[in-house]
Amino acid sequence: MPTFLAFPTFMQRPEFGMYAENTDAMDLFVLATLACLFLMFGFFAGCGWAIWRRTMKPKPHMQLIMELQQEETDFQEKPASQHPTDPSAPWERESDWWKK
Repeated sequence: MPTFLAFPTFMQRPEFGMYAENTDAMDLFVLATLACLFLMFGFFAGCGWAIWRRTMKPKPHMQLIMELQQEETDFQEKPASQHPTDPSAPWERESDWWKK
């Protein structure tokens, strides 16, 4: 029995020849299968939407981590001539400051 005929045959029974004892059970099986299929499609669509939303609007702590990773990759992609030769931070003193 084709799937698209499940609804009309469930609503009205034929008078002779096409109806058997298990016709109602077969129709309910088709309806349950279609419901399961639509439920799975809805589940996958919901998961896809949730993944898309998380990438478009990350939580603040995740956005900070992503920005720090981007800065790190930008720093690593710079040519060696643009890197500072002194690895110490500007507020640090020289290593022999106490000798002076």
